[in-house]
Amino acid sequence: MDRIARIASHIEPKLEKSNSQASARTAVIVDGARTPFVKSFGGLMRSDSIALACSAVKGLIGKSKINPNIIDQVIMGNVVVNSNAPNVARELIIDLKLPAKIPGTTVSIACLSGLEAIYQGICQVEHGDATVVIAGGSDSLSSGQMSLPRNLTLALGKYSMGGGNKKGLYGGLSELLSIAGPPSKWAPKAPAIAERSTGKTMGFHADLMAEINQISRKDQDKFAISSHEKAMKARKILEKEIVPVLTEGKHIKKDDLIRDKINPQKVARLKPAFRSEKHHGTVNAASSSALTDGASAVLIMEEERAAALGYPTDVVCRAYVKTAVEPYPQLLLAPAVAIPRCLEKAGLGLDDIDFFEIHEAFSAQVLATLKVLESKAFAKAFLKRDTPVGSIPLNKVNLLGGSIAIGHPFAATGGRLVTTTANHLRRTGKRYALISICAAGGIGGVMILERRG
Repeated sequence: MDRIARIASHIEPKLEKSNSQASARTAVIVDGARTPFVKSFGGLMRSDSIALACSAVKGLIGKSKINPNIIDQVIMGNVVVNSNAPNVARELIIDLKLPAKIPGTTVSIACLSGLEAIYQGICQVEHGDATVVIAGGSDSLSSGQMSLPRNLTLALGKYSMGGGNKKGLYGGLSELLSIAGPPSKWAPKAPAIAERSTGKTMGFHADLMAEINQISRKDQDKFAISSHEKAMKARKILEKEIVPVLTEGKHIKKDDLIRDKINPQKVARLKPAFRSEKHHGTVNAASSSALTDGASAVLIMEEERAAALGYPTDVVCRAYVKTAVEPYPQLLLAPAVAIPRCLEKAGLGLDDIDFFEIHEAFSAQVLATLKVLESKAFAKAFLKRDTPVGSIPLNKVNLLGGSIAIGHPFAATGGRLVTTTANHLRRTGKRYALISICAAGGIGGVMILERRG
C-alpha cells in the first residue's frame, strides 16, 4: 500500500500540471496562403483537389518559412470528394514529402469545411494535442466525378465482386443486364449542386429567401456589383495572399473572376437563373458565386512556440459556433442563428465587431441574413428572444470584396476568409472581426477573430 501511495503521489501532481498547462494553451493564427481562385474548367482544370492543396500548403510553408519537421498535423476541408483518394490531407503530405509522421485529417461539412478544419486545428493546439498545425481546404469542381446510375453500379458490383462472373459468360452477363436495365440508361450523371433532402438547388433556396424576406432584384444586383468593385480596388492586397499553381507547364498566379468593369444595365437584363420571373425568380448569374477551383491553407501555432520562433502571436479565435436550421425553405439562414450565439460566447455585442466577412453564396442570402437580424419575428421564432439582434451596416461588410467577385471553391473559402481577416486586422489595427459561412444541409458557422494589442 505504501508503494502504491508513493507512486500515486508522483503521478497526481504531474496530471494536474499537465491539465493546467493544456487549459492555458492559446492557439494563434500565424499566416495563410491560397492558390488563385479560378473559374472551373479554366486554367486550373487539370489540377485536382490534391494538387491544389499541395500548391497552397507548399506555398504557405515557403512563405512562412516554417520548418516542416515541426508540423504536427494537417487538416483539410474537401467537398468534391475523389472516391479513389478521399483523404486529401494525407495525400498532400505524401505528395509534398512532408514528414511521414503527420497523420493528415480531412473534414467534409459542405461549404463550412475549411473553417471547420481551421477550428479543429485550433482545438488540437489548445487541447495540447499539437503545437503546429496547417489547416484549410481544397476543391476542384472541374475534377468532380460523375456517378453511374445506381442500378448499373449494383450490376457491376454483383458481377465483379458478388460472384456474377462465376456463372459463365452468358449467365453472368444476363444477370448483369437484368439488374442494370437497358444501356440507354447507363449514362453517367453530372454532379448536381442540389440538396438531397429538398431536391432543390442552393440557388432555388436563395430565391425563396429573397422572396420571403423581400430582398429586391435591384438590391441583389447592387450588392453583387459592389463585391466586384471592392475586390478590384483591393486586388494588390489580395494578391499578397496568393501562391502560384504550376499546371501544364504554366504558372497560374491570379484570380480570374474579379471584373474590373461591370455594366449595371447588362446585369439588370440578366434572366433569373433558378426560377422564372413569373415564379418570383430574382437570383441571377451575376448575383451568385461562380463554380470555382482553388485551395487555401492557414498556419496555426501554440502561442509560446510561435513567439519563440519569431512569428506573430496577436490574432486568436475568440469564439466559434456552428448551428443548423431546417433546410426548407430558408436553407442558408443558419448563420443568422449562429451570429448572436457566437457574440454571446465571445462576450461581445454586434457593435464591438469592427468588420464582417460574410461568405457570399448569393447576394440574396447575405442581404436576407442582415435583414432577419433586425427582425423581432425572427428573434422570437429562431432565437427565443423578444428583441432583434441588431443592424450590421453594409459599410462594415466584406470590405475587400467577397465570394461573388473572388470565387468560391467550396472548402477553400474558409481559409481565404481567415487569412484575409487576420491580415486586415493587422493592417488596420482593428480588434474584432466576424466571419460567417452558410452551408448545404441548413448549416451555418461563425468565427470571431481578435487581434490582441
